[in-house]
Amino acid sequence: MKKMKKILALGLCLAVLFGSLAPVQVADAAAKTVKVTVRYKGKDAALFKVYYLKRNAWGYYNGKTKPDYTKTYTSLKKKWGKANKIRKVRDEYNSYNSYTWKSGKTSITLGADEKGKRSYDKYSGGFLIDIQNKKASLCGVKVGMSKKQALQKLKKQFGQKHVFNEGDMILVDTPPLEPMMFTLKSGKVKSIYWFSS
Repeated sequence: MKKMKKILALGLCLAVLFGSLAPVQVADAAAKTVKVTVRYKGKDAALFKVYYLKRNAWGYYNGKTKPDYTKTYTSLKKKWGKANKIRKVRDEYNSYNSYTWKSGKTSITLGADEKGKRSYDKYSGGFLIDIQNKKASLCGVKVGMSKKQALQKLKKQFGQKHVFNEGDMILVDTPPLEPMMFTLKSGKVKSIYWFSS
């Protein structure tokens, strides 16, 4: 009888040990690829893709954010109209165009090559999204939206591990770029900012 109790106890211990070593599926893990959409003049454009990879040795997520190369200046012009400002940069290192759509305090600037195509090959994949009114939105979040709604939308799209609430700011991890920044005031989104040079 004592031998049987020892065997049962040992079996129970082994079951607990192997159960704790089994891989666990994390419920809030973000999708491997997330499309980042910008809404302007009532029309959406999926301008970027964020690829999340595994955590590195320091606990940070590796990944990359790339422009959606199918969204050329011509395709955006059909959706949003002609850019308010077109700047041509030509120097010994770079040759690209900068297109800016502006409405009040909101501006969206995208870099593209001389033919209007976007890539990082010739320093033409840079962008600046600065939203300070209700004329545009980023990932479905717009100025005036409650903090709770914004957090829900962002966590659903990017996953719990990539969205941080830091005081009066919501940050979304978009490696290797700077995070998306959603500034809050009185529990509502006041401004949205994201860039890459």
